[in-house]
Amino acid sequence: MKLISIREVLSNPDKIPQTWFYLPPDKTTWNLDTLGVFSLDSWDFPPDSDEYLPKQVKNDGWIETLDGASIEDVIDYAKQQLDNASLEDLFKSFMFYYENDAFMDF
Repeated sequence: MKLISIREVLSNPDKIPQTWFYLPPDKTTWNLDTLGVFSLDSWDFPPDSDEYLPKQVKNDGWIETLDGASIEDVIDYAKQQLDNASLEDLFKSFMFYYENDAFMDF
C-alpha cells in the first residue's frame, strides 16, 4: 500500500479511497507532510482476516484516523465556512474531527 502525505489527501479528496486512513501513533508529530496509508477494503477479505491492514499498522502500531468519506466531509464543511480554506485550515479541521468526532466551527 502506497504512502501518502496528509497534504496530498487534503488537496485531492476526490482521489482518495473510501477506506480507513492510518497514521503513525504519535499524533503530536502529525503535520501536512506526515505520511500515512489507506487500508484495503475489508469487505474484500474474510471476516477473520486482517490482510486488508497496511503493514505499518501490524508492525509499527499506526492508528486508524478517518475513513475517506469522513475526510471528504471534513473538507467540505470547512470549505463551506471559509471562502479560501487553506491546507492549514483543512489540517486543523481534520485534527479537530479526529479528536472530537465533530466538525470544527471556524
